[in-house]
Amino acid sequence: MSTPDKPRYVILGGGVAGLTCADALAHRGHEVTVLEALPEVGGLARNIDVDGFLFDIGGHRFFTDKPYIIEWLETLMGDELLTVERKSRILLGGKFHHYPLKPVNALFGMGLARSFAIILGYLKTALFERGGRQDNFEEWVVARFGRPLYDIYFGPYTAKAWGVEPTRISADWAAQRIQLLSLTDAVRKALMNFGPNSPRTYASRFWYPKRGIGRIPVKLAERVRERGGRILLQSPAVKLERENGIYRVTTSQGETIEAERIISTIPVPILCRLLGDEGMNGALEYRCLRCVFLKIDRPRVTDDTWVYIPERDVIFGRIHEPKNWSSQMVPDGRTSLCLEIFCGEGDEIWDLPGEELYRRCALDLERLGFIKADEVVDGSDLKVKNAYPVFLVGYRDVLDATFRRLSEYDGIHLVGRTGAFTYTNMDQVIHDALTLVGRLIAEPVDGPVDGP
Repeated sequence: MSTPDKPRYVILGGGVAGLTCADALAHRGHEVTVLEALPEVGGLARNIDVDGFLFDIGGHRFFTDKPYIIEWLETLMGDELLTVERKSRILLGGKFHHYPLKPVNALFGMGLARSFAIILGYLKTALFERGGRQDNFEEWVVARFGRPLYDIYFGPYTAKAWGVEPTRISADWAAQRIQLLSLTDAVRKALMNFGPNSPRTYASRFWYPKRGIGRIPVKLAERVRERGGRILLQSPAVKLERENGIYRVTTSQGETIEAERIISTIPVPILCRLLGDEGMNGALEYRCLRCVFLKIDRPRVTDDTWVYIPERDVIFGRIHEPKNWSSQMVPDGRTSLCLEIFCGEGDEIWDLPGEELYRRCALDLERLGFIKADEVVDGSDLKVKNAYPVFLVGYRDVLDATFRRLSEYDGIHLVGRTGAFTYTNMDQVIHDALTLVGRLIAEPVDGPVDGP
């Protein structure tokens, strides 16, 4: 039963954002129900178990510079956390390069001609072409790093990841995600042999649960239930109505739940459809992902955290080897690979039969020198809808208009990467969720809202 100071909540989506909100609210005595469409919690941060081989959906590290988030994580996870050294590389032109790019490796590891072109292109931009329009990804990158580095790496990888030409991607994406220092520093340190060069935003170490990132939402769900919250699996909302200040949420199982407040972490267009509001066009796009999970008959393939593959003739865009994150992700003596393939729902890759997909992946891995194709013991895959919000040029106007319309529905709140249509890391998602709860319960967030 709700009271004026304890409104009831329905949370749409049982990923990290939704569960963090549910956990904090249940701890404060609120009646909370989480509706999750899948048979398990976690969303994009859940783990996939393939006959004892554990996989993340693409590999999710946990890093934060917020002390209270560290305390929150350690309180939740106890002795399950590992500290992992990060080593990420780009495979470009048959050679490995550090990611983020390090000056000596980037400039002189690409060959003299390419290195000279990168430096010359940067100097030309810096001295003569700085400024001008920077509305799209290509303009933003070229204005900072020059045309050659864009053509060699940023352009091809971005086109591969998003399935559209980079001129259609908003400059917002570049500003949020590119982790490179000014190439001025790169050139200077390379030529003068100065020390290591890594952006301050780049974390060389991160936290990771021994049995995969999915342990975080599982532990959260356990705590939500212990605190009296409900989590309904395989029960997505199919209808959302409001009358006299009360929302009535109908689930796919036919249950109707009443609440004064809704927290949505589901894709914005789906929320718009649930409300049946024809005034919102919901014209916001998400990129899909198809993860291929391969069991490999050898002890280890690489020592990398991630390997980025920008070439368009390679079907996958990123590789991670779970064993390099935690030895408990694989049985003894074996290893595994997760290959991330960027795609759109209903396109050629999305509809490709599994066996053909695994064969293409194995052949590409062999061609790139990672393994021999016959070392692949078995394969499986997972199709992931709405994996990444797509920041097309002009998306901000659509997003702002949609959010203005949603703000007319008193009591609906959006949070999370998918729900708020933003691209944030897990620590920021948790921070945003706790901040939202702090605002809703009118208590400042200057430490873990849920306490020990």
